[in-house]
Amino acid sequence: MSLDELRETLELADSRLWLLLALCIALVFTIQSVETATEGAWPHQRRPARLAPQARAAGSAWNLVALLLLPGLLLAILNVAVVIWLGIALSQAQVLGGVLVAVCWLIFVAASANVLGMGSLLRQGGAAGPLALVVVLLAGDLLLLTGLLLVLPDIDAIRRALPTPGS
Repeated sequence: MSLDELRETLELADSRLWLLLALCIALVFTIQSVETATEGAWPHQRRPARLAPQARAAGSAWNLVALLLLPGLLLAILNVAVVIWLGIALSQAQVLGGVLVAVCWLIFVAASANVLGMGSLLRQGGAAGPLALVVVLLAGDLLLLTGLLLVLPDIDAIRRALPTPGS
């Protein structure tokens, strides 16, 4: 396959393809952030007895945020991939769900890396901040799941679209 054929096949001018690529890269970095946030980057962070009570509650709530963030990103990737495959536009539910997950992702990554002291600020607030993110993530995940189920073709159409070995 030549480079021109590859460009024509991939339609590199399609912004949805670049969005899909960005989501995949974000997922890779998020996996690392989730591991750091749940296990702690340093040994002293793994000793919850040394933390203030509100910080301990926030740690458990951050684990829940991390648990909901990964499926949200995977659902966003699946939504964009199916939309590109079918050649249709994103629905309002998919866009809104993606925005909600993206906002939570930005807050989670910024808090995990303690950008501008955001992680310290959210930990001092106790479980309220992470629990608010859990509610927003649940809404975003459900919107993305609903959007995916509405555009996803039946299993026979998916099987016909997949290449089979030896064909």
